[in-house]
Amino acid sequence: MEKAICQYALDRVMLYLRNYGISPSPAVCRQALALIDACLAEAQNRQAQNAPEQEAPTGILAQVFERLPDYFDLPELQVPLQRPPIDRGSIGYGPAL
Repeated sequence: MEKAICQYALDRVMLYLRNYGISPSPAVCRQALALIDACLAEAQNRQAQNAPEQEAPTGILAQVFERLPDYFDLPELQVPLQRPPIDRGSIGYGPAL
């Protein structure tokens, strides 16, 4: 059975928040549902104005993740340095100073 877009969006948002260390409390779930509901309503209104014959709103996930920082206080990511520090060294062309 295929998931509805709201279920898929909620799964993705909750996984994203869990990876940030935010526990899935009832308040967090309600906030995520409010975010998804707002994005679905906006997409449905936009689609009704542009193409009333289409039924499923598109671009919901992109819109949800664009607006996610407005709904949640996400901690700053600490990405480790991907290379060793660069130090000046000699490659043997002359005497070291």
